[in-house]
Amino acid sequence: MRMHDVLVVGAGPAGSALGTLLAQAGLDVLLVDKARFPRDKVCGDLVSAKALAMLDQLGCLDAVVRHGYTPIASASVYLNDAEFSHARLPRVPGLPPHGHAVPRLVLDEILFRRAQAVGAETLEDCCVEGLEIARSGVTVDVRVSGRPERLGARLVVGADGAQSVVARAAGLAMEDARYVIPALRAYCRGVPFDEAILYLDKEFFPGYAWIFPIEGNLANVGVGMVKESLTRHRLGLKDFYGRLARFVERWGARLELPVALEHTVGWPIKTYGGARRNYFERGLLVGDAGCFVDPVSGEGIPLALETARLASETILEALARDDCSVASLAAYEHRWRARYDADLKLADLVVSLARNRHLAKVWIKAFRVMGMTATTDADYADMLGGIMAGLVPAREGLSLDVLVKSLAHGPRFWMDALGFTSDRPWDAFARLLDSTTRMARDSFDDFEWSRGWLLEVQGKWLEVLRTRA
Repeated sequence: MRMHDVLVVGAGPAGSALGTLLAQAGLDVLLVDKARFPRDKVCGDLVSAKALAMLDQLGCLDAVVRHGYTPIASASVYLNDAEFSHARLPRVPGLPPHGHAVPRLVLDEILFRRAQAVGAETLEDCCVEGLEIARSGVTVDVRVSGRPERLGARLVVGADGAQSVVARAAGLAMEDARYVIPALRAYCRGVPFDEAILYLDKEFFPGYAWIFPIEGNLANVGVGMVKESLTRHRLGLKDFYGRLARFVERWGARLELPVALEHTVGWPIKTYGGARRNYFERGLLVGDAGCFVDPVSGEGIPLALETARLASETILEALARDDCSVASLAAYEHRWRARYDADLKLADLVVSLARNRHLAKVWIKAFRVMGMTATTDADYADMLGGIMAGLVPAREGLSLDVLVKSLAHGPRFWMDALGFTSDRPWDAFARLLDSTTRMARDSFDDFEWSRGWLLEVQGKWLEVLRTRA
């Protein structure tokens, strides 16, 4: 059995990017995937400006650009049918002025062929069934086109997504329902969207939906919601998708255009809040396998590409020392925590707050305040759009300037934001009092969960403060 330097399991963005970087550094890399390329992968397909810059560094951007995908340079947020925020994506020096929605059928093919072109050996239709870790290396049991084989390497990397076989084999699979987002996606034809649309629905909050234009009249549409909220409150993700589908159909009707929605496909997203130790004796986890997904936007492609780079630095050091022990590979966690904690811990805190559906009306009012503020302050709107697109650090949302802009409004603003009307203010006050009373009663009736949630939020807030210090 031939021993490779590194065996990378999964040839999506994280795995193919890692294969490219390690092969370019002169290592003997074997990149395996259970499918044959080109192959589709269920995803929201959004490739941000930051991710486009990373693709350029890998030598893949020109191949993406040649497809002529719709530039995504702005986004609107809707609550049910009402638009309450619109923002352009801020220009960031060194980054393209837009993102693209690139079908994974195309993106993964480009990255996979790039890894091959720079010297990574590849093996398709290769299903990993288990692995054995020894002092001399890792042995991986696979089936290649149905035939059992054994592969060997000095180090193995799990880049095989949220359902990672490698993570399970290493005892590192994350299944905490607070950090798992079940999602549904479909392709929509008929409406030429020219910007990203985020859609919220009061009944399904804190779920979110998206519409990302791809090219012409083709768009990626989908919904996602934290698993804990779905199960505790008996919400149906398909019902939420039905709301989004009707929103899209009404959009098409206004333009007098027919809308065709393909069948939905589902997959789990595992977010950064669940990221724990994702290294083990002679192994690492990258991309979705390591829970590297932005908790707020659900975007994972930039983190997949970037964790590939962080992992490559760690692997090159470890192999140069001939030390692939847990202690040696712990440098990987130091790298990704230094890169992500300051922003993604804050993003995780925001999602933890929103998970409390007893306070859903409070969070929706807060979104409304931010949206109304954005309509009168272009810089504020740019900041919000930049955070959602991953172009502006999330920690900037806690700056004193942002907090002052969010709160420093006159009486007329707050009356509109809270739903008061000048002709019947007492009716609005009575509704507000009734809503507040019901929220308090629901929280008390669900006391044990509410108490645990409060302690969780308190702990995460302290972590955010420590990270910012």
